[in-house]
Amino acid sequence: MRLPKLCRQKGRNLAFVEIETQRFYCGIWGTPEAKEKYERLIAEWLTTKQVPVVSKNTIVTIRTLVVAFMDHAETFYVKNGRQTKSYSTFARVPRALIDLYGSLSVDDFGPLSLEALRNHFINSRLNSQGVKIDKPLSRYTANEYTSIVCQVLSWGVGREMVKPETHYALTKLPPLKKGRTKVIELPPIKPVSDDVVEKTLPFLASPLVAMIRLQRLTGMRPGEVRSMRACDIDRSREEWIYIPWEHKTEHLDCPRLIALGPQCQAILTPWLIDREQEPERWLFSPRDSATEIQAKKRAARKTKVQPSQRDRRKAKPKRTPGDQYMADSYGRAIRRAVQKAGVPHWFPNQLRYTALTAIRAMEGVEAAQVMANHKNIAVTEIYAEKDIAKARELARKYG
Repeated sequence: MRLPKLCRQKGRNLAFVEIETQRFYCGIWGTPEAKEKYERLIAEWLTTKQVPVVSKNTIVTIRTLVVAFMDHAETFYVKNGRQTKSYSTFARVPRALIDLYGSLSVDDFGPLSLEALRNHFINSRLNSQGVKIDKPLSRYTANEYTSIVCQVLSWGVGREMVKPETHYALTKLPPLKKGRTKVIELPPIKPVSDDVVEKTLPFLASPLVAMIRLQRLTGMRPGEVRSMRACDIDRSREEWIYIPWEHKTEHLDCPRLIALGPQCQAILTPWLIDREQEPERWLFSPRDSATEIQAKKRAARKTKVQPSQRDRRKAKPKRTPGDQYMADSYGRAIRRAVQKAGVPHWFPNQLRYTALTAIRAMEGVEAAQVMANHKNIAVTEIYAEKDIAKARELARKYG
């Protein structure tokens, strides 16, 4: 990368440098002070990874701040070479911020502006492509989007693009409170009953059935079961240990070890045998599910297969099943199976709630905390519902 050069403006004998189309004057040409300021500007520009450097006297607009932040987010919110879900959320929120306040100075953006923006989020909900949709925004999501705006300006404080008092003022806008707003309230996530899960399984391919059963037994997150590989499972002892190659809290230096007992081992063994020669392949693949579904359809066919119909696959199809289940495809497969089974809708993360609630009822909240890999037991309280049967028993004895 070529660095911008220090240039001379002959008319006034001033030194200047142009960075990202912006001109910065460094003082009298040829003086040590001019050279020092030039080197400081270049160092700051390289530190911020090509984010435009703004002088103290320049008015920073919301648009300038958001563009700089998104340049930062594009490389910061990356895990194992892939952008995280946080990046897509951050990309959606600043779009509305620019639409309403793009030309406004960041230091003129106060709590009332933030409140107006929050109302805009609620009344003009957009999907990931920026298209308005009728589904209303929940109180939780409205508060989350508002927090992201504050986070963008907080980042700007660290880059000397926003005054600290501007960000401090925004933190004084209270979040929407439950029961004190007309915004819709999402129901709390509850465990899914084993009966509903069992009625759903017959309408799923075997890779998905294995994933669901493993989640129910271990309390794994959906992302952890989707990322299982043979090379990540230590089978040297009686109880196997699965160490996910990526997980939700790895950036916090929080190790994740998942113990696999006899039931889990029985589920995994056929898949491990199949991947014996390719231990780095995902154990559960949409491609395997598609092959199985096609085989079942062919076996259930009542009429004889004509020669022209034996292989009707396209030579270059536009869409093909992937090697790994993603969050959307995993949830979508369950949603379709639920509709066929005629049972109440549920989604993969509820299996974690079910597993932790069952462990808490049998072994106590500390055991559920260990199983969930939570540092704080208060987090486990959210996932593992209190055993109402125990409360009723105590009520009979002492109530």
